[in-house]
Amino acid sequence: MTEQPYNTVALFGATGQIGRAFLDALLHPSTPGYAPHVKVFLRNEQWDAKASTIPDDARVEKVRADFGDVGQLARQLEGVDALVSALNGPGIDAQYAILDAAAEAGVKRFLPSEYGSEHPWRKPGDDWTHFHPYFDIKQRFHEHMLLHPAMVSRKMTFTIIGTGDLCGLPPLRRWLPSRGGAHRPTETYWIGWAAEGLPERYVFPIVGDPDSKYEVTKITDLAQYVAATLAHPALSADAFLNVVSDVVSQQEIADLVASASGRPVEPDYVSEEEAHAYVAHPETIPERARQSRFDAAFWYIVRIQQGTNKFRRHPSLVHNDLFPEVKLTRMQEYFAQTVGQKAMSEGGQ
Repeated sequence: MTEQPYNTVALFGATGQIGRAFLDALLHPSTPGYAPHVKVFLRNEQWDAKASTIPDDARVEKVRADFGDVGQLARQLEGVDALVSALNGPGIDAQYAILDAAAEAGVKRFLPSEYGSEHPWRKPGDDWTHFHPYFDIKQRFHEHMLLHPAMVSRKMTFTIIGTGDLCGLPPLRRWLPSRGGAHRPTETYWIGWAAEGLPERYVFPIVGDPDSKYEVTKITDLAQYVAATLAHPALSADAFLNVVSDVVSQQEIADLVASASGRPVEPDYVSEEEAHAYVAHPETIPERARQSRFDAAFWYIVRIQQGTNKFRRHPSLVHNDLFPEVKLTRMQEYFAQTVGQKAMSEGGQ
């Protein structure tokens, strides 16, 4: 039995790093013949600053909304087949009202903001597991969503998509020039290879075992995967799916950056014990590791998992083959496209 594609999609969070990639993928999907109408929802208070950053396209409709007004959102969501959330941080809590509105409007499919891998922190000496608030906020909403009356009654279905460590911005050729640094990298230490220019040397943090394997997912690969789930709703109904672009180690990443850039990569080694101590006592975290838009303790929790062979899934839990039209990007290719091109343009190779 086949199911028609979801041809009207509501997108929340389209001005963020992941949301921009989602919109780009919905406008240029890998699935042949799929051309959905996209309703981009923007907060009232962000309309003046953000509306002009959304590209003008015949298939894009910009919607000015109050994310806390269930009644208004329900009216604006009428006729929508599927809702995709790329909200992050404080925006996660807006999903409670958005879900209620989607149910009231008869939206068929809900994709919450997940797009990651939740990592518990097992503090040495403790008998229980800790979750960083970044992970717990998403988990609390998932628990609420799965038992929402619209979900339990099967009037609405869900798709939750997990990933590896996310990397890469959406292609800038389809977007307006950056305003106020919107496309500027924010992680100068933890993701140093994303810097705009080519440094004389890279400082690369390595936590735990440098050769421990972990999963990575390119954001544009994820975006195409999301679009594919909407083009093939029957394959992704009430499903927990995971898409992984590559499986690498911290040492392999460092070597690939060095090879692609032609610049030295200086490892900044942190033992598993040191990382645990930083998480337990954040005031001791070195200043270089604080140069982040995220809590530095969050980064150490993630890197502990990567450096202890825990940032991986069993192969049966990776669903790359579900949508063969989505071509995944290996890290060697990714670095050739990014730091490698910078090196060539700057005469570094």
